Amino acid sequence: MKVLLIDPQDNPDEGPWAAQRWDRIVDVGMGGQNSYERWSHRFQCPVTTLSSLRCGFDDFRQVRRLLDLGWGQLIDEHGLDWWEIMSLLLHGELETLILLQRFAQTVGRGDEVHVSRPGLHANLLRSLLATGVNIFPVRRGSQKGGLAHYLRVSRKLSTPQIIDVFWDKYDAGYQLRGRFARRRQSSPQAVVLLPSAYVNVSRTGIAYANTFPEENFLLVTTRRSGWVQDPPRNVTATWLSVYASVCDRSAENANMESRWRSLLKELLRTTEFEILGRLGHLENFPRWIQRGFEVRDAWRNVLDTEPVQAVLCADDSNPYTRIPLLLAQARGLASIASHHGALDGRYVFKRSYGDVIWAKGKMEEDYLVRKCGVPQERVEIAAPALPADWTASENSERPDFRPYLLFFSEACEVSGGRQEEFYRDILPQLADLAMDTGRELIVKLHPAESHRERASMVARILSAKQKSVTRVVSGPLTEDLLAQAWFGITILSTVAFECALRGIPCFLCRWLEFWPYGYVEQFIRFGVGIGLNDPGEIQRIPEYLQANPVSADVRENCWKPASQGRLRELLTASRKAYTAVR
Repeated sequence: MKVLLIDPQDNPDEGPWAAQRWDRIVDVGMGGQNSYERWSHRFQCPVTTLSSLRCGFDDFRQVRRLLDLGWGQLIDEHGLDWWEIMSLLLHGELETLILLQRFAQTVGRGDEVHVSRPGLHANLLRSLLATGVNIFPVRRGSQKGGLAHYLRVSRKLSTPQIIDVFWDKYDAGYQLRGRFARRRQSSPQAVVLLPSAYVNVSRTGIAYANTFPEENFLLVTTRRSGWVQDPPRNVTATWLSVYASVCDRSAENANMESRWRSLLKELLRTTEFEILGRLGHLENFPRWIQRGFEVRDAWRNVLDTEPVQAVLCADDSNPYTRIPLLLAQARGLASIASHHGALDGRYVFKRSYGDVIWAKGKMEEDYLVRKCGVPQERVEIAAPALPADWTASENSERPDFRPYLLFFSEACEVSGGRQEEFYRDILPQLADLAMDTGRELIVKLHPAESHRERASMVARILSAKQKSVTRVVSGPLTEDLLAQAWFGITILSTVAFECALRGIPCFLCRWLEFWPYGYVEQFIRFGVGIGLNDPGEIQRIPEYLQANPVSADVRENCWKPASQGRLRELLTASRKAYTAVR
C-alpha cells in the first residue's frame, strides 16, 4: 500500500505526487468536505486527516503527564519554574508526536509511506517507522527561509505585524530596545497591572478597567499588537521595553543551563522526549530561558518601580504575559487570571495560577471544571461589564428585514487549516443564499488576516454573480454590521459568543473545526451557536432560524458581570493575607 501524508503547505492536486497512484492519502492539515471528496474521486482512494486519529482530551492529559516530568526542576531565585513556563511551547510537538505514534500503528510492514515535504512530520515519522519514509524534495522557491517564502509571508502581514515579527526574532528580551527606552515616571496611585501581547488581551483588560472605575490600571504591552489608542481615564498604557534591564546574566544563565542538562538526561529516558531530543526540538530550550530571564527582569522592574497592588492577566498561556502573574503570586500580590476569548482549552495541560480564575459565565465555568479539570473552588464567574454599545444594540429594535449574512473568517492557517478549501465549502452556498433572499454576504476578517490576500481568495472561488453580492470587510467589528445581521456564521470564532449576547443567531460549521479543544461542542451545549454538519445544510439556514430562536438564558450562560466591589474585596483580602504571613 502506498500512503501519502500531505503537508498543509502543499496541495494533492499540485506537485510531483499528483501524477502518482495512491492507496491512502492523509492530510496533516485540515481541509473542507468538498476538497476531500474531490481528492478522493481523483485519486480513487480514501482521503482522511491526521486529526481524525485524536482521542479527545485523553491526548491532552497525556501531554500533561509528559510535561509533569520536568516541573519543579528549573526554579530560579524568584520562585519561577522555567520548565513550567516554557514547556507550553512544546505542547504542539508533543500532540503531533502522539498522533503520529497512533498513525504508525496503522502502517503495515510492506507499506510505502511518503511525505510531501521535509519538516516536523517527516522527521518524526522517520523515528517511528522501521520501514522508512520517502520524502519529496521541496520545490525551488517554496522552502522555508528562502526569499520567495518571506515574500509570501509578508503579503499576509500588515506593517505593524512585520515589525512585531522582527522584534520577536531579534530582540525578544528588549536588550536592544532597552538601551534607548526612556523610563517613565511611576504612577502616583496604586494600580492593577494588565500585561498584554495582543489587542484582544488589552481590550479584555480595559473592559475590566471600565467595570471597576474606582481602581487605577497600568496596561503594559510586550509588543505593538497589544497597543490600544485612547484608553479610559483610569488606564495608563506603556511598553514593557521601557522597564528592560540591560545587564550581565552570564552566571545565572550558566547555572540554569547546567541544571537544564541534568533535567534533559532525565527527560530523555521517556520515549517522546528522546525522539524530540534526537531531532533537535529541545535544543532551543536554554535560549528560551535566557530570553525569559530578560523578560522576567523587565516585569520585576515594573513591580519594583510601580505601585502594583494586583495583576490581572487575560492571557496566561503566553509565557511572556504569564510571568508577571507568577511574580505577583510570589510577592503576595493579588493575582487574577482570565481569558480574552470565550474558552481556553490549554488549561487541561497547564497549571492554574492566580488567586482566582475569572470566568465570563456558566459556559466557561463548566468548560474549565468539567472538561479541563480545574478545581471548582479556583473558578469564579466574574465577567467585565458589557460595553454600553452592546446594551444599546440589544435594547434597540432590530429592523424586520436584516440585509446582511455575516461570515466571520479566521486565520486558521496557524493551526494547519486550508483557508481556501474552507472558503470553498462555505462561501458559494452563502452567496447563493444571499442572492435568493435579496441580501448581501459580508466576509468579516479577523485582525490577523490580510484583506488583500483574502479578497483575492474570495475572487477565485466565487462566480461573477456571487461576487456581486459579496463584500470583504476588515477592521473592527461595528455595531452597525451586527444590527443589520440576519445571522452570523463561523467555524468557532469567539464572535459567535458576542452574537449570542446580542440575540443574533450564529451558525457553527462543525465539520471544519480545526482546534482540537471541543469549543464548538461547548458552544452548542450552552445554546451559543447552532451546529451545521456539512455544507449542504447552509441552504437550510432559513428553516433552522425559525426552529431555533435564541434562548433567553443564553446571556447568563455566556456572561455574568462581576459585582461592583469584587476587585476591591480581592485586593483587601490579599493585603490581609500578606500582612498575616509577615
